[in-house]
Amino acid sequence: MKEIKCTIIQDVLPLYIDEVVSQDTKEMVDEHLQYCDKCQKEYESMKRDLYIPVENTDSLFNNISKKWRKKKVVISIVSTLVTAIILLVAFLCIFYYKTVIPYSEDLIKIERQNNNQLVSRYYGESYAGVNGTHPIPLEIDGEKKNVSFIYYTKTFADSPSRNLINDEKSLNEQEYIFQLPESEKVDAVYYVDFDVKKISAEKDSWESIIERAVLIWEK
Repeated sequence: MKEIKCTIIQDVLPLYIDEVVSQDTKEMVDEHLQYCDKCQKEYESMKRDLYIPVENTDSLFNNISKKWRKKKVVISIVSTLVTAIILLVAFLCIFYYKTVIPYSEDLIKIERQNNNQLVSRYYGESYAGVNGTHPIPLEIDGEKKNVSFIYYTKTFADSPSRNLINDEKSLNEQEYIFQLPESEKVDAVYYVDFDVKKISAEKDSWESIIERAVLIWEK
C-alpha cells in the first residue's frame, strides 16, 4: 500500500474530526495516525481547538440563563417596591399631610352659646382637623388672662368628615362646630399654629406664640 503523505492527512483532519468523511477515508486516517506521531499531535491539537463539549456548552448557556432570570426577578421586585413606596408617599401626602388654614373672618367665628360654652364654627367646604388648647394663664399688656389657642388644618383631599354633616345642607352651607375646652374660663381666643412638643422641649413658648397670633374673640 502506498504511503499517504502527512499533508493530505492533515488536510482532511478537520472533516475527520467532524465525522463527515467516508468510511474509507476514516480507515485511512485511523491507520495513518497509528504510526505517525506528527499527525497524531496535530490531530490532538486540532481536536482541542475545534471541539467544545456539548455538555459544557449547555452548562454555560444554562448558567447565563439562570443568572439573567435571577436578575429579572430582582429588577421586578425592586421596581414593585419602588412603585409601592411612591404610591404610599403620594397617598400620605394627599390624605394625611396637613397644612394650616389661614384665618379669615368669613371662615371661622367664635360664639358663646346659651349654656355659656364657647364654640368655634368653621364655614369652609372641608377641613382635616382642628387643634385647640385648654385655657392658659398669660400676662397680656400687664393683665393676666386665660387664653385659648386654636387653628384648623386641611389636606390636599377633602376631609372624610364632610360625610358626617347633615346631607340636607349644601356644601357651601356646611358648618363644622368645635367646642373649646373649659370655655367658661376663657377670656380670649387666639388663632395661630402651635406645636406642643416644641413648647415642652423649650424650643418655643406661649409668650412667643401669642406675638404672632390673631385675636379672634375676647370677653
